Amino acid sequence: MTFIVKTRKVLLNKVLNRRQLSVELLHPNKPTPSQESVVKELASKYKADERNVVVYGLRTTFGGNRTTGFALIYDTQQYLLKFEPKFRLRRRGIIPKRDGSRKGWKEVKSKLKKTRGAEKTKIYMSRKTDKREVIRAQKETYLKGFVGK
Repeated sequence: MTFIVKTRKVLLNKVLNRRQLSVELLHPNKPTPSQESVVKELASKYKADERNVVVYGLRTTFGGNRTTGFALIYDTQQYLLKFEPKFRLRRRGIIPKRDGSRKGWKEVKSKLKKTRGAEKTKIYMSRKTDKREVIRAQKETYLKGFVGK
């Protein structure tokens, strides 16, 4: 698929060790390009690793032909894992997705309201599936995969 990438408002954010940019994609008479293809194009344009580029918020204008969005190009993988929100890391498959449904979480919440004392802490601990230690371990194992490459 062929499309033209124009970048605007390129900011060098030294505090977060990344480049922030607004992206405009021109794709006349073609469908909206995929995020993966946009990531590859930006990585080649800015001479960065594809794993360090994050693209989000792509919106196609009415009538097609033009899509706008945002991109972040991190200096290293460590900064990507440190500063990216968890939901974007889940989308990329770095952190495992949450298990359980919204209804189940709400049932546990209402059960917590009815109980008291030690039972409350047992229910609360059974509810917590997304612990910080688990996420930290997932990030570390993800980084270990890139050390040899």
